[in-house]
Amino acid sequence: MQFFRHALIPLLFLCTVSCVAQVVTTETKTSRDSATGKTTTTYATTVATSEDITPRRNMLVINPLKFFLFYNLSYFRAVSPAVAVGGGVQFPTISGLGGFGVNAETRFYPSERALRGFYAAPNVSYNTLSIDDESASAYSIGILIGWQWFPGDDFAMGLGIGVDYYKGSSDNEDFLKYDGTTPALRFDIGYAW
Repeated sequence: MQFFRHALIPLLFLCTVSCVAQVVTTETKTSRDSATGKTTTTYATTVATSEDITPRRNMLVINPLKFFLFYNLSYFRAVSPAVAVGGGVQFPTISGLGGFGVNAETRFYPSERALRGFYAAPNVSYNTLSIDDESASAYSIGILIGWQWFPGDDFAMGLGIGVDYYKGSSDNEDFLKYDGTTPALRFDIGYAW
């Protein structure tokens, strides 16, 4: 639980920083009446908010935090203003370790701006690993809350925290020790169009 308290503060900070930009414009205008020669100066300060509303329907992302253990790639598609569905694959990066993993996720955006802003995402995954003659597989279900934003044109960034429940199957008792609940942390970067 302490993990979530430490991870929640940076997530909330990033959410508030990247939501909406404010622009302050200060103008000074001087005009002269051609008939009387009288000069008038007016001062105006305008505060405006701006928001990027570029429609993005597709997104490819990687989680570089996972590269210590797995190469990974995920694809998401907005299917409605409030829902995006996606899936991904991963392969071990450690020499001598074989296997693969697949996952599926549905993201619900309460703001109805799919692929942008706050989301809640239930997910499922299947992973299999093998080394020498031993192998293990694990299924997981989980829930994630996160924030997706676009700091530059089509460049996508995302941050999320959640929890996953793993259930493994193996002939090796050491692999079975990893059944249970574990925290999930996600940092995504990628491309959206």
